[in-house]
Amino acid sequence: QQEKMKKIILSLLGILLAVNLLSLTSAADVAYVSLTPDYVEQEFIAVLNELSFSYDLVYHNQISSYDFSTVKLVLINNNFFTNWDEIPVNDIPSLIVNGRNIDDWGWTTMVSSSSQSIPMHINLDTSHEITEGLDEDIQIYTTNEPDIYYLDKTDIYSGLQIVGSNVYDNQDAVVAIATEGTILTKPGYPDTHINADSIFFGITEAEYWTNDARQLFKNSLVWLHSEDLTAFDINLVEGQNLISLPLILDTNNAEEILILNPEVISVKEYLNNGIIETSTINNNQGYFLESTADSILTIEGIEASSTQNVELNQGMNLVGITSLIDIDLDSLPDEIIEVARRNEDGTYDISTKYFFGWHNEFSLEPGKGYWFKTNEEVVWSYEST
Repeated sequence: QQEKMKKIILSLLGILLAVNLLSLTSAADVAYVSLTPDYVEQEFIAVLNELSFSYDLVYHNQISSYDFSTVKLVLINNNFFTNWDEIPVNDIPSLIVNGRNIDDWGWTTMVSSSSQSIPMHINLDTSHEITEGLDEDIQIYTTNEPDIYYLDKTDIYSGLQIVGSNVYDNQDAVVAIATEGTILTKPGYPDTHINADSIFFGITEAEYWTNDARQLFKNSLVWLHSEDLTAFDINLVEGQNLISLPLILDTNNAEEILILNPEVISVKEYLNNGIIETSTINNNQGYFLESTADSILTIEGIEASSTQNVELNQGMNLVGITSLIDIDLDSLPDEIIEVARRNEDGTYDISTKYFFGWHNEFSLEPGKGYWFKTNEEVVWSYEST
């Protein structure tokens, strides 16, 4: 009987350990807080996926039981939350796309909203990182229908940095930042202690966003995640280089990525069975960079943490890996039958798959591009970490 009890206890301990390990490995990057599933903004989800940010959807009735300490940042929907005090705004990095509770969180005494008869613009303080790649004046909505929320100059607490303002009054905050360690103050009201960088984002109607508004939202997520920014060097030789991006960057604009490398004179991708010029560089794809001299391309971005899913066409594909670790060819789908890597002298090493495995096998390395040959269409899924 005693031996049986020991086995039961050991089994229970094993289950508890497995549960704890699962919770550790499955922690998400972002807790996206929405009132119900019906209110989830698909544009938010699309941007999170582009950034390869893993996320948990946390609904109104789950807030009290959710462990926000496990995530890197909180994204808050524009709903009215009666349990707003259970969302750890001011204590965990937060992107507050919410005009309904911002006064509850101690950033303003009340929130204002406005619309115009023409599509709305805002002014940006382009000295801040979240405005990178944007002009001082941007149009934020594609039509004149949606409203914005803003923190009026008579209501806003002192201590906030106004990054986006109304065009008719630059003291009204449409986008405002509270940095860690700041104390927000307003005479007659309790002080608000900011224990984590956070952003109020009053451009709440995502279905009407312009590309500029979307980029501002995306930049905001990246900035709040920036404690995990990593630098990676890609060695370039004079002539052609086959490269890829191992990190998630805040832009896919080739000109911005290569701004410190004027020796790179062309960027080409493989599309429709041809090598053509391109103005963008995206993750999980390979690119030919032509350089006039040996140099180093240094990129800075976020390490991907979610599963990468890459759609491959039948035939040839030019790919790369969004990872800082090597990936073995043995992990590739069976539909991939040949992999080629380019050497500095322009020659290729080719690994071919046979029934017994890979001949002339090598690993896929961060920062490099590769040719994949497939015998049919397939989705290649791999873990970044």
